[in-house]
Amino acid sequence: MTGDLALSRPLRLATQLTGDSAGQARTRLLNAAVHVRIAAEFEHSQDAVILLRSLVDQLSRCCGTVVVSAPAAIARACVERDRELHDRPRVHAGRASSAGAKALDILIGNCPGIPGGIATCSDGWTGKVYATSTRDQPAAFTIANPIGALTAAALTAGEAFLRLVGVGRPPLAFELSAWTGDCGPPCSLAAGPRLPAAPPIDALLIGCGNVMNGWAAAVRALQITGHARAVDRQCLGEENLGPYALACHDMIGQPKTALLAGHLQPLITVTRHDEELDLFVPRITRWHLPLPALVMNGLDEVEPRHVVQRLWPEVLVDMAAGGTTSQVIVHRRGDAGQCLLGAFAVPDTEPGYIQRIETATGLRRDRFLDEFTTPVTAQDVAHAPPEHRARLQAAADSGQLMCGYINQASLTARSTSDDFAPAAPFVGALTGARAAAITVALLTGDNVPGGMRWQYNFLSNRARTVVVRCLDTCECHTGQAS
Repeated sequence: MTGDLALSRPLRLATQLTGDSAGQARTRLLNAAVHVRIAAEFEHSQDAVILLRSLVDQLSRCCGTVVVSAPAAIARACVERDRELHDRPRVHAGRASSAGAKALDILIGNCPGIPGGIATCSDGWTGKVYATSTRDQPAAFTIANPIGALTAAALTAGEAFLRLVGVGRPPLAFELSAWTGDCGPPCSLAAGPRLPAAPPIDALLIGCGNVMNGWAAAVRALQITGHARAVDRQCLGEENLGPYALACHDMIGQPKTALLAGHLQPLITVTRHDEELDLFVPRITRWHLPLPALVMNGLDEVEPRHVVQRLWPEVLVDMAAGGTTSQVIVHRRGDAGQCLLGAFAVPDTEPGYIQRIETATGLRRDRFLDEFTTPVTAQDVAHAPPEHRARLQAAADSGQLMCGYINQASLTARSTSDDFAPAAPFVGALTGARAAAITVALLTGDNVPGGMRWQYNFLSNRARTVVVRCLDTCECHTGQAS
């Protein structure tokens, strides 16, 4: 899987779903063509335009050609966005004929009785996907809400991706409410409440990857204001262009927090922390940086999830995307609902913070665990493996603090491993849309139960929501969370 890092994560998902070789899946995806068009009566609908632009953006990250039939200004915006993503054009403005006879046809809006394509729309909080041949058309764009539009875009992009890679699909007719998390057949779900005016947000955002990108895109569409702190230890790599909704070429090599801040600002002022989570946490636990009531998690691994949970924020929203499954978990401090300690056990194969920092820096664990605010010393150089000594010597000569040295090593690290998780833009986008709806509910005082776990699987087009309780012996019940 070399040669096209931008496609590597969706490509890994395709190979796992189909059993095809990487070469076969790559050829199938890059040869695929999709025609996205907007019904004339919805060309001036803001939600229809949001749906189209998000859908085209997601499709362009995992297939070779996307032709957009829309008013000139809308099509031009899609083409310009494509230039920020790819060295050679993938998105084109044109008619269906320019996409080719075998192109997958996607219609935004209602157009009954035309066989073979996918139709999509939204209404309020609900995104809808159905066949263009469907005679009974669901309500489309009657209640404005960008989250419904982004939900529909993610659902449609997922359906298109699965078709393009050759996965067998169930009958095409379903809808999903980002407000309730429920999924059902067409016309079975309510549009949900009118979009309320949310008060300013004050949040801590931890992990600025795929799902946090999806959340940020949705929150920006809602025009929420406020302040947030963003924490991430990595820079954006070319491999992130496939799954990250906000990524573009000119941000490669920049901290992931900068990508998030650039999108949320100026509506949400973002204070960036380009550092290891374990080096950020003492700001709260030792140096009394205020912990916001709301913490949004976008972490891949279990150990850092546990680290964040042990801060015991008032509300913790954990977002995840794995394979074809979107997931959101909510924990409330003092509530009987399940916390992340009870929800996730650390797997034996997961490299922990200590092992990772030892490998990346050559520092001894007793030094960076207990004395990370002190300078790198000659003794650190002497005790380090040979391959790390030159860099450590430069740090010692400049008087660099150990925490700064660790964060610099993390930001400049490049992964060369072929052992990476499959990731596609639509899974993170849907997770982010659902989490944004939950964020609105939390900000406006709506009841969101602690211990709630929501999941949606793109293979089955099914969702489920359960409320789970931790064992009485868990830390969240034994007084340590108070």
